[in-house]
This record gives sequence, structure tokens and C-alpha cells, in this order.
Amino acid sequence: MSAELKRDYEIGAEIGRGRFGVVHRCTSRASGEAFAVKSVDRSRLGDDLDRELAELEPKLAQVAGAGNPGVVQVHAVYEDEAWTHVVMDLCAGPDLLEWVRIRRGAPVPEPVAAAIVAQVAQALALCHRRGVAHRDVKPDNILIDAAAAAAGTDGDGDGEDEEEEGGDGEAEAAPRARLADFGSAAWVGAGGLGRAEGLVGTPHYVAPEVVGGGEYGAKADVWSAGVVMYALLSGGALPFGGESAAEVLAAVLRGSARFPPRLFGGVSPAAKDLMRRMICRDEWRRFTAEQVLAHPWIVSGGGARGMERPT
Repeated sequence: MSAELKRDYEIGAEIGRGRFGVVHRCTSRASGEAFAVKSVDRSRLGDDLDRELAELEPKLAQVAGAGNPGVVQVHAVYEDEAWTHVVMDLCAGPDLLEWVRIRRGAPVPEPVAAAIVAQVAQALALCHRRGVAHRDVKPDNILIDAAAAAAGTDGDGDGEDEEEEGGDGEAEAAPRARLADFGSAAWVGAGGLGRAEGLVGTPHYVAPEVVGGGEYGAKADVWSAGVVMYALLSGGALPFGGESAAEVLAAVLRGSARFPPRLFGGVSPAAKDLMRRMICRDEWRRFTAEQVLAHPWIVSGGGARGMERPT
């Protein structure tokens, strides 16, 4: 590891590992504060796209995260001959994928799901205004900050928790959710109005225009966030499946989201309306992140504060 990194931080246990890098817990020698450090081995990057993404990640993560409470913050970047090390917030909780799995197939109550989707949409809206498209929005890249949730912070800035009564009479509070891992991010121009290209992302969550080739915009992130919302309300099911990545991508290209009654019988029409507007094959008709935030289902807190009929 970089000598400068070791000078400033004490490196602790490994807490995650990906295709090219590894994440460790670390502690600032100056303040004693705990962080996470993601270390990417650039020598293992075999093609031009991977090298470009690795070079852009720390820069775009800093642009997207500065003053954006819905994004994991980058605190320092170190580079040596072979590695790039990015020091970031340490979130005291699982990622959203694990959080959903812990529920063992139980759907997330609509007020809780609405609070999570609102946080993701708010984070994306600010990223897009700054010209950054994430391009790999999925539950694995949405971290749950258990410490913030325990303190009663829902991350939307109003200091109120979204919650619903559970079957045992106890209210379920919405966790604070934060967008992480800008390893696939792209610059799409100020206001998010430019275009990107390249097949990146995760098959179950990637937008059809990304799969189709050519250029695409920041709305690809909204499609992915809509698939995340679908997974929350269905208890983990996904709208597009297959036995292989190729089959999943083919389903994304030809299909539109369906809402089988066995999974969505208890889900409100307003929630389904929002998912249809997010998981919309026509990019020009698909909602922006800003429009997601203005939808009645989000504004009403998933029905917790009364809901107007969607238009």
C-alpha cells in the first residue's frame, strides 16, 4: 500500500472485495475516526475502458459526493505505482441487498420503501445536475447507515422518520441509504444533459438503451433505481430474469415490467404508477430523478401522509 496512506491511516481488517480491488477498514492517525479505504490494483485492468473508469472514479466520486448527503463521501485519494486508494465514509450497516435478504422475502412497507427511493432519487438528482451518471445503481451499491438510522436520521434533511406499524405492533423506521461505488460512473456534462456510451452496469438493473449500444443519458440511472424499487416492494424479486447474463439482457431489451398479483397484490396503484414511469423502455418518456421526487407516492411518503391520485 501507499506509504503516504499508511502514514495518515492505520489499515485494519478487510471488509469487502471486488473484481479489481479490496476494501479495508482504516483509522485516521490524526483524529482516530474510522473510515473505509477502497484499493484498486491498476495492474489488473486489462482493457482501455477499465483503465479509464479506474482513473475517473475518484474524481467523479468527489464531484458527485461533495455536499451530497445521499452519497458516500470521499475524504482522500492516494496513488502509487500500481494502486489507487480512495478513503471514504465507513457506513455502519449492510448494503441494501443484504438488508432485503434479511427480510426473507417479506416486502418492504411502502412508507419505508418510499423513504429509501426518495433518498436514492435525491442523491441521483444532485449527481446528474453536476454532470455525473452513476451507471451501476443496484442494491449492492446502496449502503445502509445503521448508526444514522438508530439516531433517528432518515437522510432527507427533515429530521423525521418514515415508518409503518409492523405485525408485532412496533413501528419500522426507514434506514438512511447512501449511494456508493462510482467505479462505473461517467461524465455526462453539466446538468446531466450529455450522453455516455459503453456497456457497463449489472444485467438485472441496466437500462435497455445501455444494452442496445450507442449513446445514452443520465436517465439510465432512473431505470436502475426503478428496478431497486421493484425489488423492495416485491420482497426481492426482479422484473427481468434469465439463466445467464445474456438471457437477462435479452429480457431487458424486449420486456416491460409486470406486476404479478402474488407479489404486488397489496401494493398501491400509485407505487406501480411510479415504477412504470421509472422502468419505462422509452428513454424520452422515462422520468428524471427530479420527477421521481415530485411524484405523489414519494411526496406522500408512500401513503403515510395521504396521497393524491397520480396524473
